[in-house]
Amino acid sequence: MNCKNKSNIRAIALAAVALICFEGRSVTADSIRELIESGDYATAIQLAEEALAEGGGDKSAGQLYQVLGEAQYHSGMRKESSLAFQEAKDRGVADASLYLGRLAMLDYRFDEAQTLFGRYAEMQRKAKRPLDVDLAYDQADVAEGKRQFERMQDVVVIDAVQVPREDFFRHLRLPLSAGRVVASSEIPADVGIGERGGTAFISESGELMMWSELNDSTGMMQLVEATRLMDGSISAPHGAPDFLGQEGDVINPFLSADGTTLYYAANGENSVGGYDLFIATRDPQTGDYLQPVNAGIPFNSSADEYIMAIDEENGVGWWATDRHYLPDGKITLYVYVLPEERRLLQANDEEKRLRARLDDIRLTWTLPDSDSEEDDDDGTESLDDNDSDDDVRGLRMNPSESAKHYTALAAEIRKIEPGQKPRRHDCVIPLPGGGYIYSADDVKSADQKKIIEEYIVAERQYRADKERLAEMRRDYARQTSRSASGEIARLENEVEHQRDSLTALLSAFYRSWRR
Repeated sequence: MNCKNKSNIRAIALAAVALICFEGRSVTADSIRELIESGDYATAIQLAEEALAEGGGDKSAGQLYQVLGEAQYHSGMRKESSLAFQEAKDRGVADASLYLGRLAMLDYRFDEAQTLFGRYAEMQRKAKRPLDVDLAYDQADVAEGKRQFERMQDVVVIDAVQVPREDFFRHLRLPLSAGRVVASSEIPADVGIGERGGTAFISESGELMMWSELNDSTGMMQLVEATRLMDGSISAPHGAPDFLGQEGDVINPFLSADGTTLYYAANGENSVGGYDLFIATRDPQTGDYLQPVNAGIPFNSSADEYIMAIDEENGVGWWATDRHYLPDGKITLYVYVLPEERRLLQANDEEKRLRARLDDIRLTWTLPDSDSEEDDDDGTESLDDNDSDDDVRGLRMNPSESAKHYTALAAEIRKIEPGQKPRRHDCVIPLPGGGYIYSADDVKSADQKKIIEEYIVAERQYRADKERLAEMRRDYARQTSRSASGEIARLENEVEHQRDSLTALLSAFYRSWRR
């Protein structure tokens, strides 16, 4: 008999014992809560439903609905628990408002959550009962979530994959150029002295490693890094600054290919829920990490986020999240298109909630009604009027072309063999029938080859000028170079002309391809 079958039999036996134990005496909300505290949510739900079906008195019905809701809540049954909590709330149960507030947070309804937490606190004070020990954290999470929701980013998500939580990192389709994400146990046992947790990052060359270890002085998980020396040995690890953790645990690091940007998960201050994703960059002068910033919504939620990994070779990023409370210990891996510049999403609250929940990733493929506002938080700006397009390379595509493009790109990403050296791309041009052109060698026609060669040269210049324009705009916004306004205007016109030229080259290529 395998372990899984033994585990199932044991679970059934425990449930049977619980039912027998409750026979012969009345089932109360307190006795059901004992089952919830022991983690036996299925039996708790069954007994609560049976007690309510038997016509629990008006006096006890409120508490029975409350424990039913709590058992369903912990089982990931959000809709069912919401109905039970509402029944309990209508019967004057204070805790129902607390849990309804937490459900509202999971649905990005932060104003409603704030009101419900306030109602719960007021009812408890009037009854002279103590407040839930986590209420202060809930209220802080609401404030941070509300701030992030107001400045939600416009992100295109092209794929969603359900994977086991225990080894989610093995399902990241990252080429060797992005480095490797491995179990922290793969770091040699004689390196470091603390208890390890989460995943480890190893650079493409294998010369740099980063992972989490327990810091005995703080009692928190801290990032440490080490390098492989010329003789093949590994240097003594040294800890990253404590401020990266925001006074919480830090796990699952990932470094950009050039080593200048660090991505990680932390559950300290400035997080929306449990673990949030954070980004920290190094000072180019000193090499020290600067103050980290929260990755924001939609990357973060009131649930746990685990990792953010960047594949610059293919222009996509990955992140892992527990926001959907999937059964059987699974979480979701999302793949998104790396934006050229950070843009704020311009949409009403309901549209933003739909895109943040990511129940349907295709909703992120649609264009916003209006251009995104300038984002001053990190010194970057939105695209100008002519940049509000929906192509991974910054070129206009209609909705039908976008859907084909993103679907094809997701399929290409899934084919990547982790740890393999990828083919270098001179360009990425989606073909009408699926697939991509990556270089002039991918076409046989002399005319098409000439167009692709012109496109590659023109796109490189376009990208270089776009980066230069973005830097000039940042300097102008920081008032470090107010004299550059004329040059900015000139370069804006040049970039617009370049974009039109690229579009014309693509149109010429597609006409030639269809002939």
